[in-house]
Amino acid sequence: MLATSKKTIATLSFAAAMTASAIAYAGDATGPYVGAGLGWLDVEGTTVNDTTSRSVKFDDDKMGALFLGYDYGNAWRTELELSRRGGADLSTVSGTAATGDVSATSLMANVAYDFDLGLPVTPYLGAGLGLSRVDMSNARPFGASSIDDTDNALGLQGIAGLSYAINDNLDAFADYRYFTARNVDLNTRAGANASFDLDTHAVMVGLRYTFGAPKAAPVAAAAPAEPVAPPQPAAPQHPRTYLVFFDWDKSDITPEADAIIKSAAANAGDMSVVRLVLTGHADRSGTDKYNMKLSQRRADTVKAAFAALGFQPGEIQTVAKGETDPLVPTDDGVREPQNRRVEIVLP
Repeated sequence: MLATSKKTIATLSFAAAMTASAIAYAGDATGPYVGAGLGWLDVEGTTVNDTTSRSVKFDDDKMGALFLGYDYGNAWRTELELSRRGGADLSTVSGTAATGDVSATSLMANVAYDFDLGLPVTPYLGAGLGLSRVDMSNARPFGASSIDDTDNALGLQGIAGLSYAINDNLDAFADYRYFTARNVDLNTRAGANASFDLDTHAVMVGLRYTFGAPKAAPVAAAAPAEPVAPPQPAAPQHPRTYLVFFDWDKSDITPEADAIIKSAAANAGDMSVVRLVLTGHADRSGTDKYNMKLSQRRADTVKAAFAALGFQPGEIQTVAKGETDPLVPTDDGVREPQNRRVEIVLP
C-alpha cells in the first residue's frame, strides 16, 4: 500500500502542475478534435479489506477510449475522455484460484502538452482527473461470500506518448497510461464492506482527427493619419524585398543569410522604415503540418536576428506559409533550395 500511495501522490502532483500551467497560458486555437483508441491493460494486484486483508491478483485484459478535445495551437490540448477498462478476470484471492472480473468505466478531464522537437513524431505528456465507476462481478472467494457490486470513485491518470501526423488533420498516436481509482467501497453478498484501490497500466494506440486549422497571422493595423507636414528631404531608396535561404530541414542563419539581414537592416535605417514583415517558407519534402511549423521557426530566427540589430519585437510581424507558396513549383516530396526561404519586406 505504501508504493501505491507514492504513485498516487506523484500522479496528483503531476495533474496539479499540468492543470495550473494550462490555466496560466492562453493562445490561438487550432480547433476541436475527436479521437479513439484501443489497448492492452495490466491490472495491478491489490489488497481488498473486508473481514480481513486479502491479496487479489488479476489477469491482463484490454481497454478502449473515446476523446473529444480542443487543440489551442500553443502545444496545449484539453479533452474529455470516456474509457472502459476490463473486465479483467480475477486470477487468485489470497493464493486461491478465483472467479469473477473487475472493470472500470471512467469520464476523465485530461490536459496534454505536445513537445515540438522538429522530429517526425511529437512526444506528449498529460494528466487526467475524473469519475470512475468500478464494477466487480461474481468475484469469489471472499471468505464464504462473494462480491457483486459497483461504486463510483475518484479517477486519476498520467499519460506519456508519441503522435505522428498522417496529414494536416489526422494524427496517429501511441501512449502509456497509468490509471488509478481511489478508495473503491463495495459490499460482499454477506454484507461486509470491501474496500481497495484499483491501479492499472495500459498501452494504447489510436487516431485523432482535428477539425480546425492554425489561425493566420494577424495583419498589423494601419497607422493613423498624420497631420500635413512640410515636405521633407526624400529618404534614400533601397530595395524593399530581400530573400534569405536555409539548409534542408534547418532554421539556422547561414553566413550568406546573415549578410543579407544586416544589409536589409541598414537599408531600413536609411529609409526610416519602422516595420518589417517576415514570411517563412519550406519546400515540399515534409508533411504540411511539419513544414508549417518549420517555416514559422525560420521566420522567428530571422526576427531574432533583426532584434539583435536593434529592432523592437513589436516592429516585426512574422507569417508562416509552410509549403503553400513555393518560389519554384515542385512535386510533393522534392527538396528545392529556393523554396526554403524567408522573405523580408520593408513596407
